Amino acid sequence: MPPKKKDAHAEEQSPLFLGRFGTSLKIGIVGVPNVGKSTFFNVLCKQSIPAENFPFCTIAPNESRVEVPDARFDWLCDHFKPPSRVPAYLSVVDIAGLVRGASEGEGLGNAFLSHIGSCDAIFSMMRIFEDPDVSHVDGDVDPIRDTETIFHELRLKDVEYLTNNIEKVAKIVARMGDKDKAAKNEYETMLKARTLLNEGKDIRKMFMEQ
Repeated sequence: MPPKKKDAHAEEQSPLFLGRFGTSLKIGIVGVPNVGKSTFFNVLCKQSIPAENFPFCTIAPNESRVEVPDARFDWLCDHFKPPSRVPAYLSVVDIAGLVRGASEGEGLGNAFLSHIGSCDAIFSMMRIFEDPDVSHVDGDVDPIRDTETIFHELRLKDVEYLTNNIEKVAKIVARMGDKDKAAKNEYETMLKARTLLNEGKDIRKMFMEQ
């Protein structure tokens, strides 16, 4: 029996992917100053960068690679005996501390946020331990407040990024109209994303709710 013909009006639903594709992935360690980012980086990557008890000990980002353990990779190597073993690696970046107002230039400001922009993912580190000998940039330890600070500043930077791109795509939509469906869909999606960010919500929730 010959295969059935596909319905010309039926649209194929392709899976939704977010993020950048590539074989070299980079993750950034982010958090407010003095929460242990550099110490964690040293332990994870077996490095010995300075990790001092004062804000902005780290200014320029530190980067290293760490091997990704994978039992499946080990199994394949054990069974097929390749002439060489090349495991997967993850680039880890120790990024300077973020403070409230970074999107407007406070602390290291835009330099910090640009370092995050170069990463494929972020690892948020919060401090929950009390220690009078380890200062906190806001005076007291409050991981919930610190979390809100981090994601609030990231959302503000995303709004700025979206606004710039919305203006560019809006010109294409105004000129081409419905002829350029890709540009129109991109424009409408960015408008929804910006509205969500201005409401203090994360972009990923837009796709979860649809």
